[in-house]
Amino acid sequence: MLYIILGVIIVLLGCLLLKETHDRNALRAKYREQDLILTKYAAEQLDLEKRLSEMQYAYNRQQEMADEIQRTQQQIRTLKHDMKNHALVILSYLEENKKEEAKAYTGELLDKLNKMYTYVHVGNSLLSHIINTKLSQAKEQGIEIKAEIENLPFDYMDSVDFSALLNNMLDNAIRAALYSRQKKLETDIASRKGMDIITVRNSIDQSVLKKNPELRSSKEESGHGYGIQQIRAITEKYNGSMDIYEHEEMFVVSVMLFAPE
Repeated sequence: MLYIILGVIIVLLGCLLLKETHDRNALRAKYREQDLILTKYAAEQLDLEKRLSEMQYAYNRQQEMADEIQRTQQQIRTLKHDMKNHALVILSYLEENKKEEAKAYTGELLDKLNKMYTYVHVGNSLLSHIINTKLSQAKEQGIEIKAEIENLPFDYMDSVDFSALLNNMLDNAIRAALYSRQKKLETDIASRKGMDIITVRNSIDQSVLKKNPELRSSKEESGHGYGIQQIRAITEKYNGSMDIYEHEEMFVVSVMLFAPE
């Protein structure tokens, strides 16, 4: 009889243990399911926040671009309004045979015209905004600029990455050009053999790579080196390559990105 009672107790304990194990497994499964749901929700929230951030960024750039267009149009309107008066002043000097005064006045007027940067729109609003903002700043600081820009979408790049890449390239070149005698800046953006190529050149008085081959940034340097690591990191992120060299008293940074077909 005692063995029967012990057997029943053992069976009951086994049943209880099995039930507890089953309940624990069910609870773990429930927690895992909740964790998956929370993880998915968190990922969706992060993705939504990223999209909202990119939309806000694009909106801000468009607003800044619109402001830049308005500023340029206002400059043109003002110039047109004043042109008649400028012509009368020059004519007055010539009638009085004051050739030097007329020449000086014309020179001042041309200098003012040269400092005006004409707005360029290439279809890509972010590219247009960056190019016009930076080159306008360079022009106002007395830098001679030359730009050849193709209408490329760069839609395979995150807008924040593209902005950081192009802004750093232009900021470096503008900062360095100001230290040179010639003060020249050239920007080429074009597609060649399946690659999108961004090339920025600035004038230099002496070799930068001989003096600073690692392009380490410092207060003593003329601007080269700042942002180079970020430019390199973004280029590598999109499986591109970067080339830095000097040619005919120009410091050149060229980024080559493989555009997906």
